[in-house]
Amino acid sequence: MEKELAKYQWIIRLLPKSMLSLLENRIRQDPRFRAKIEEEDRKLTESLEHSLKPYHGRFERHDALPRSGIPKERLLSEIRSMSDLESPKWRDGFVSGGIYHGDASHIAFLNEVYALHSQSNPLHSDLFPSATKFEAEIVSMVANLLGRGESAPDVCGTVTSGGTESILLAMKVYRDRARRLRGVKNPEIIAPVTAHAAFDKAAGYFNMKLVHVPVRGDFTVDPGAVASAVNRRTVAIVGSAPAFPHGGIDPIEELSEIAYARGIGFHTDACLGGFVLPFAEKLGERIPAFDFRLRGVTSMSVDTHKYGYSAKGTSVVLYRNPELRREQFFTITDWPGGLYFSPTLSGSRPGALSAACWASLLSIGEAGYLDATRAILDAAKKLKEGIATIPELKILGNPLWVLAFGSESVNIYEVMDQMTAKGWSLNGLHRPECVHLAVTLRHTKVGVVERFLEDLKESVHAVKTNPSRGTGMAPVYGMASSLPFRGLVADLLKKTIEVLYRV
Repeated sequence: MEKELAKYQWIIRLLPKSMLSLLENRIRQDPRFRAKIEEEDRKLTESLEHSLKPYHGRFERHDALPRSGIPKERLLSEIRSMSDLESPKWRDGFVSGGIYHGDASHIAFLNEVYALHSQSNPLHSDLFPSATKFEAEIVSMVANLLGRGESAPDVCGTVTSGGTESILLAMKVYRDRARRLRGVKNPEIIAPVTAHAAFDKAAGYFNMKLVHVPVRGDFTVDPGAVASAVNRRTVAIVGSAPAFPHGGIDPIEELSEIAYARGIGFHTDACLGGFVLPFAEKLGERIPAFDFRLRGVTSMSVDTHKYGYSAKGTSVVLYRNPELRREQFFTITDWPGGLYFSPTLSGSRPGALSAACWASLLSIGEAGYLDATRAILDAAKKLKEGIATIPELKILGNPLWVLAFGSESVNIYEVMDQMTAKGWSLNGLHRPECVHLAVTLRHTKVGVVERFLEDLKESVHAVKTNPSRGTGMAPVYGMASSLPFRGLVADLLKKTIEVLYRV
């Protein structure tokens, strides 16, 4: 199927979206192509079943409640066994991002805090005032880190479950505010093509249009192109600090000025960079302005569960003033169940995660974050220098610590598969085809950088001397890159999710 479509790629890519959609529908209805698609899906599902379900045959499957409860010690034994199988990879620094701290003593400390608050729920503030103390102080600490001061004294926010929820909430705020104050019925968000997929999700969930703007050669967005895309329906402009794919920091100052001049919202997505860039700046790195020190920045997202080193499940969304934040809150006054109000998308929330986040921030402190950032930047510098010595590879853009690299002479996805076989877990990206490594504290361990570079050189050599292996993720990304029809690729991804939920 890929080869047949490839013959017409150059024509297909010139078609407008409306015609492309019609052509895709016709292809879906063609029995010949449908049979090929079904065969490709079958092969993919079989491959994914093998790689995503490694515990088949190793542990008992449970597709219904047991007649009697299983002994707790037996369950704990199984959970320990799975943890023992999974933890070495991230503990030894073989994973891109994912686990950002990972030190055993830090994890034990967070687990102890979690256990003390495992029953708390911020929804019931009368029962658990400690949860509201933790969350208020988390927001305040993060706000002060990201520019609350003389020019922005009222920065405020809420704790959320992760970067996606932070982004969803901010985009909902801009939609609702524009509808209330300007009567905007068909709201639009302007974002670089490299902006996180959560902005696409927000547009899909909240019936907004996402206008994607292409990036320049350094993989940062062009402010001129953004300015040209603004119209009366625009409710928010987005910039990344840095962007997840290639680690580039968008020109936030210029972008936020465009928003300021037009009286619309500007959101800095600092989910990755919020706990790195402020400390990198203090260490002497030249970091472009990206936070509330800029008058046009009206909201930010920053993940405390990434480089803030708290347990998974917390992020912070910040707003320039309480008026904006109020648009986020949900209230209902005539429900028979009583007066109901909720600050975020969730009702009940795990207060234990907020307690662990609060404890993590306070236990590390500014000195700890400075030390961590220094170590990460040093490791990233060594990695960039090492990758530059491999002639077949090229680093994309000008990243600080989120490093994307591609190749014009070897199949980069086959290189990724070779690295996977050596125990590494890297992120495959496309458009352009590349792989990235988000450097964390796990990579600052002695010998990890050297091992990575050695394995990378061997992997490139293996692919160069024996290309087209066609296994692992290489064919999946190859298909996604070659198929011009987004619907077909979306179907492929949905089938991947279905595999995850099979018992």
